[in-house]
Amino acid sequence: MNRRIFIRTTSAAGLALSILPLACAKSVPKLDAEVLILGGGLSGLYLAHLLDKAGKDYLVLEGSNRVGGRMFSREDIGREVGGRGIGDKYTEVMKLVTEFNTEMIDITDYMRSPTATYVDGKLYNKWPDPKTNPAYLQFTAFGKSPQLTALNEWYQKPELDEKYSDLLKRNGLTEEQIDLANISANYNDVRNTSAINAFHSAAFRKFNGSERILNFKGGSKHFINAMAKNLGNPVLINKMVETIDDNQKEVVVSCIDGSKYKAKKVVSTLPFTTLRDVKMNTVFNSNQKKAIDQLDYTDITQIHLQHSEPFWEQDGIPLDMWTDTPLERIMNMSSSRTEKEIACWVNGTGTAFFDKMSEKEIADYTIKKINEIRPSTVGKIEYLGQQNWGKYPFNKGAYVEFGVGQASWFEDMIKPAGNMYFAGEHTAHESRGMEAAAESARRVFNELIN
Repeated sequence: MNRRIFIRTTSAAGLALSILPLACAKSVPKLDAEVLILGGGLSGLYLAHLLDKAGKDYLVLEGSNRVGGRMFSREDIGREVGGRGIGDKYTEVMKLVTEFNTEMIDITDYMRSPTATYVDGKLYNKWPDPKTNPAYLQFTAFGKSPQLTALNEWYQKPELDEKYSDLLKRNGLTEEQIDLANISANYNDVRNTSAINAFHSAAFRKFNGSERILNFKGGSKHFINAMAKNLGNPVLINKMVETIDDNQKEVVVSCIDGSKYKAKKVVSTLPFTTLRDVKMNTVFNSNQKKAIDQLDYTDITQIHLQHSEPFWEQDGIPLDMWTDTPLERIMNMSSSRTEKEIACWVNGTGTAFFDKMSEKEIADYTIKKINEIRPSTVGKIEYLGQQNWGKYPFNKGAYVEFGVGQASWFEDMIKPAGNMYFAGEHTAHESRGMEAAAESARRVFNELIN
C-alpha cells in the first residue's frame, strides 16, 4: 500500500481538515495513493468512505471549489438547486443518513400540492377534465403500456427501446398533445429520448418500495459536509482533470493547474459529458467509447424567486402552475410546511430560450411574464438567481438520459477499462438519482477489493 498523506493544521478544524483548497494544495508534496477518485459528489465521497472503513489508501480530486456535485446548497441565494429528495427505502443513502446522524424532514404529505394550469393565454384554477389535463398527458399515455417487472430490466429490454414520442403517440396522444407533454417530461425532448428512461423511472418508483419522501433539514450541505469531514484523507478541490494516462502498471492523472497524481487505480465518477473533455490514454471497449462520446444528460434551468406577500392566498389560485410559456413549470421548492420557495423549472430544449439571455434579461423576462400570467404577483415577487445545469461546467447536465439504442451499451460501458473504473448515477444497474450514485459506489468498491 502506498503511504497516506494526512493534512495537519493547528489553525483550522472540522471541514477544513477534509477539504483542501488549491492555495494550500501547492505546498503539499507529491501525493500517491492506491486509488484516485475523480469527483467529490455523492458517489465519490461514498466510495472514499467505504475505502476508509476498509483501510484502503485513496485520494479524492474534485474539479470545482466545493464538494457535493449535483447536491448543491447555493449559499448566495439561500436555495437548494440540486438533488434533495430521497425515499425512505433508499438503502444505501439511508445508511449514510443514519451513520452521520443527518436530520431529515418528511415532506410526503404536502409535496403534491394542487396545480393551476395556464394554456393558450388563460389561467385555470382547476383543469375541468383530468383526462385532458396537459400537465398529466405524458403520464396518462405512458400508463397504458405494460410496465417492467424488475428494477434491472430496463437495459435488457430492446423491444422497449424506441422514441418516447412514438410510444406516446401509439397510446393516443396527438402531435399537439406531445408538444404539451414535453413540458412535463423530465427529458431533453420526448421526440429524441428513449422510452427506456420512462420505463426505468417507473420501475424504480414501483419496486424501490419507498413510502415516504424525505428532504435534508437545512439543506443537503449538512449531509455532504459531514461525509467529507469524516474522511481520513483530504478531498482536494479546484482539481479539474486534464489527462488520464494508464500505462498498465499505474495511472497518472494531470490537472489543469499543473499538478499530477499517481495511483494503482483510478475511479471516474465524472458524468460522461465532462469525461469526454479529458484526454485519456487507456483502452476502452467499443460501446464504452461510444457512451463516453455520446451519452446525453438532461438540461435543467431553475429560476429562483422570492415573494413579499402570499399572493396565492389573495387570488385563491394554487401557487404551483403548469404553463405553456417558456417558464414551463412554476412550483414551490420548499421543504417546509409553512414557507414557500418559488422556482421556475425549465427542462431540455426549453432551456435554450434562456441560454442566450443575460442574467438581467432572465430576471426581467421572468418577472414580467409571471405578472402577465398572474396579476396578483405584481410587486410581490423578486428574482433571486438561476441555476443552469446544462451549462454548469463540472456536470453539463442534471442526470443521465439514454437515447434510442444507447441502453444496449450499458453493461459494456460500466466495465473497468484497464486500471480505470466507473461510478456515478449513470452507471447504476437498478436505482435512479442519489440512490443510483450510492449504488454505483458500492459496486465499484466491491470491484476494487475483490
